Amino acid sequence: MAFDPNEARDAGGKWTAGSGGEASAQQAKMHAQMIANGRVPLKGLPQVPMKLKDGWYVPGPMDRLHNAAENYMRQAGLPYDPPKTYQMADPVQGAKIAQAFEAMPHNPNDPATKASYDALAKETMAQWQAIKGTGLKVDWIKPGQPDPYADTPRSAERDVSENNHWWGFPTDEGFGSDPTLKNNPMLRDSGEIIGGKAAKINDVFRIVHDMFGHIKEGNGFSPSGEENAWRSHYAMYSPAARPAMTTETRGQSEWVNFGPHGAENRRLLYGPNATSSNTGGGVTYAPQKIGLLPTWAQDGARDPK
Repeated sequence: MAFDPNEARDAGGKWTAGSGGEASAQQAKMHAQMIANGRVPLKGLPQVPMKLKDGWYVPGPMDRLHNAAENYMRQAGLPYDPPKTYQMADPVQGAKIAQAFEAMPHNPNDPATKASYDALAKETMAQWQAIKGTGLKVDWIKPGQPDPYADTPRSAERDVSENNHWWGFPTDEGFGSDPTLKNNPMLRDSGEIIGGKAAKINDVFRIVHDMFGHIKEGNGFSPSGEENAWRSHYAMYSPAARPAMTTETRGQSEWVNFGPHGAENRRLLYGPNATSSNTGGGVTYAPQKIGLLPTWAQDGARDPK
């Protein structure tokens, strides 16, 4: 069935007609092939069918997000050479980047830092226009509302693939583990009303990063998924914006997964008895520092030669 952005949805954002969800792993595979529309998965991407709380899901590329990314890059006049391989996370390199993030000072007034964050904000807002063109419906998780993706963040990928709908945790409800930091350019008003709320730059960036980093390829949200989401989305930014984008993605995620609280965070997020979702549950998240990591922290964005 062809994707129709004008098809009616219910109050939860789900289509009122269409596939109705996958009843089996085999149907999930067929759905993954349909939304890929001939796109080839990243080489090495794990594509084992997953049984989620409300159905089956098979990771893979999503053609409509690929089209949106390619159209954006053409309009932006930027060369586009996205990764074609899936790279496993390297705990040694991850710990090294986490240590660099820990040592990085919060310095939003540094001219190089300010210039990179300004470029990140400008390009993120332009990418958001491309996402809007896909018809994505965004809803924000309200205070006290159970996390709709509490079973696994993969439910977000399934929601987007089947319903073109995404739930997000708004910046206003919590911003990292250190709310005292000031002068954060990610907290500026974006000028956009999204899901009935005035969205901050950080809100828009998290939507865009989920779509173009994680969900476009089916990268997932494990340490390896975060690494490949950084690689996929890094390819869509200019050299000016990439340092700030790396701090906001790879720097923060490596600190969470391999930093001073990494072992406990990994247990809560990914262990056999995981009790946490992306919205909390005891995980210690990275402080929202504004700064630039060393240039070597951008190594690995390209496919190995």
